[in-house]
Amino acid sequence: MDNFVTSNIFDRCLSDAENTIEIMRETAIEVFGTRNDIIIGVNGSVARREYTSGSDVDHFFLSVSKDEVEISVCEDSFRKALEGRGLKMPSAGGVFEGALQREMLLTHIGGDDDTNQTLTRRMLFLLEGEWIFNQTSFEELRELLIQKYVSNDLEEDKLALYLLNDIIRYWRTICIDFECKTAGGNKPRAIRLAKLRISRMLLCFAGFVAVAEAINMNAPQKRAHLVKLFAMQGIDRLDCTLGGEFQKAKECYGTFLSKLDDQDFRSKLERPGDEGINTTEFKFMVELAREFKAELVGILLKHYGPDSAIVKSLLL
Repeated sequence: MDNFVTSNIFDRCLSDAENTIEIMRETAIEVFGTRNDIIIGVNGSVARREYTSGSDVDHFFLSVSKDEVEISVCEDSFRKALEGRGLKMPSAGGVFEGALQREMLLTHIGGDDDTNQTLTRRMLFLLEGEWIFNQTSFEELRELLIQKYVSNDLEEDKLALYLLNDIIRYWRTICIDFECKTAGGNKPRAIRLAKLRISRMLLCFAGFVAVAEAINMNAPQKRAHLVKLFAMQGIDRLDCTLGGEFQKAKECYGTFLSKLDDQDFRSKLERPGDEGINTTEFKFMVELAREFKAELVGILLKHYGPDSAIVKSLLL
């Protein structure tokens, strides 16, 4: 895919995502006014500015209060208001359904209480989350979370391994969960696998790069740099830190987005069970994913070097 077409798909996705975010922010103010006991954010393609024709709105609630029943009512009211504005809601029963206590993102990093759900919510909040309501509290929470990962005694020449290992853990978890969630039955495997190998991989890779960039700094500088990088979405973060070295991988990603935006192509991937796996469309995605992964591995080895701390830490 040439640079013009790649730029075009990114521009279109960005414009549609920004419009959706603006609708969500306006709706939140209409519904909740000046309340400060809830935080609303959005994840997924809307947050990443990768909105395509098949995208839904993965919003989430974080509760500052302890009244879960009242917050549940608020979430339902917001969902109905968004539907009234024509936005596509995710299916019921997803990982982001139901408000999570804000402190849960800060107090259960590892250990028996750190379930798949809290891991997923914490990682997506950090890796791709975008504020919708209560911006100040949203951004303060990002800073507090990074403080949890980067202690004052972390040496200048060391990576933030606590954070890096949590991102690695999230990546491995979603790879395993893919098999669990799609084995047997009629859940569409092809589109989920394509997203795992491309968009989820980029999400985690951009997290790895953020950690790699916060080295040879003292602890306060590491935290400040990580806050700055995680305030950017993954594509922007990689453009900023890698420059032209990211171009080929970005072109692959642009191809991926353009195919998801093609309703006929996407519908083949959304066929139930293994039916989508046996399509030429999925075979195209497999080859694209291989090329994309090779580009990302090449970036790690060329930009940081095979003996760098980030490469060694990712290997073992």
